[in-house]
Amino acid sequence: MKFKIPLLILRYSLMLCLILGFTAQSVFAQGRMVIEPIIEIGMRTDSNFHKSETNEKRVHTYNVKPGIKFGYTTDKSLVSLDYFANILRYDDQDTIPAGQLKADDYDYVAHRALFRAQTQTTDHLLLGMDNLFIKSSDPASADTSSNAVDRYEYTMNSFSPRLVYNFGEKFGLGLKYTNLITDYSNDAAGEGEDSDENRGTFTLFYYLNPGTFFNLDYQTWSRDYDETSSDYDSDQVMVNVSHQFNYFTVSAGAGYHARDFDQTVASGDIDQFVWKFSITGQNPPDAAGIPKSSIYLAIGGNLNDSGSGDDYYNATRFDARVTHLFLGKINCTLAGWFQNSDYETSVREDDRWLLSAGADYLINDFFTLGLEGGIEDRDSNEAGRDFDNKYVMFNIKFNYNLGSK
Repeated sequence: MKFKIPLLILRYSLMLCLILGFTAQSVFAQGRMVIEPIIEIGMRTDSNFHKSETNEKRVHTYNVKPGIKFGYTTDKSLVSLDYFANILRYDDQDTIPAGQLKADDYDYVAHRALFRAQTQTTDHLLLGMDNLFIKSSDPASADTSSNAVDRYEYTMNSFSPRLVYNFGEKFGLGLKYTNLITDYSNDAAGEGEDSDENRGTFTLFYYLNPGTFFNLDYQTWSRDYDETSSDYDSDQVMVNVSHQFNYFTVSAGAGYHARDFDQTVASGDIDQFVWKFSITGQNPPDAAGIPKSSIYLAIGGNLNDSGSGDDYYNATRFDARVTHLFLGKINCTLAGWFQNSDYETSVREDDRWLLSAGADYLINDFFTLGLEGGIEDRDSNEAGRDFDNKYVMFNIKFNYNLGSK
């Protein structure tokens, strides 16, 4: 853990340099400030809170989520902070046998803070830095391809300095370094494993015309675990293309991913073809607030990154989201996802999906009432892994822009 101290020094030194550079430029340029406090109050009912095959428990979840958005921009620089806390309280609706954990044993306060700063130091060079801190018990926050159902609390901090250099109107180079630290609250065996990941990203990009964009993306990273899981090194290269139409942007990418483990694991080293394809669009295309309608479709295949216990699989995932604003007041959403997890370390294969429908009623510019319902299901060829969960949630949201200038 000795190397974490130099990393912390580097992290805060870069933060200070970017803020000082931003401040120096803002003295000579009129800026714009946004301060927006937010609070959300909600209730959710799950039919199978623990996502168990045989031990279903109905639980009510109550949450209060205060937060704030702060931002200051000039012609060449920006600095922003988005933060919220989420106070979560759980209430059993079924009788809990003696000796089993009650739902309120999972009560906790989640946090999410994203700090961002960047400055255009010259006509060709942009410097930036992001720092994301999360405290959560949702496995999907640690890995977007997660297939886990546990509720182990953890903190995660991702620190990413970056630079983008444009050689001219057509060509450019992006460089980024990311340090990701994941720290579980309980270090007991089988309850999450701490890890440290260091990743470098190198991107060459080319603008064929105003609507067509190509890039060659290479990422190399290592993940080190604190306990018994094997450390690994990954290398991935992808060629990507994106084309913008009037209302839609179509993107596609394909490449190769190789993962080498420090110890012998059941799968052996893994190498495979990786790919992705997406369509995004909205009407009107330049809507600053909620668009009249929008669509997002994405599909791709790759390995999961977080494999505590050497649990790695090829995740083929499809995501979809469609929205439409009725009468200028009711924003309806239909969303869902499907993921096939084909395990490299065993014969296990899971199909998991979620489908939801919801509507937000915009009372005025500050208040929103929301209602959403959905169902999640997992079908596995391994005994004890199946589950289904139905949920309904209601929330009230208040956000007020204190003024921009």
